[in-house]
Amino acid sequence: MKIKYFSWIKDITKKDNEEITNNKINDLKSLKKFLSKRYPNLQDHLIKDDILRIAINLEYISKNKKINSKDIIAIFPPVSGG
Repeated sequence: MKIKYFSWIKDITKKDNEEITNNKINDLKSLKKFLSKRYPNLQDHLIKDDILRIAINLEYISKNKKINSKDIIAIFPPVSGG
């Protein structure tokens, strides 16, 4: 699956995007755990606070959902207007 990172999340991961091939990642919850271990500075935002927004194939997701190796996942902070 392809993961795209936006805004200050790119600063934490040190990359704009990456390909992840791990057959143990089969839903959003397992992806969050995987990314929290890979990038410990994301753990508070992904798991504890759950403030990051996630889209799977251009669709915003707020609950756990099945994912597969062909999905494109975007992770970004909440957007504020002004």
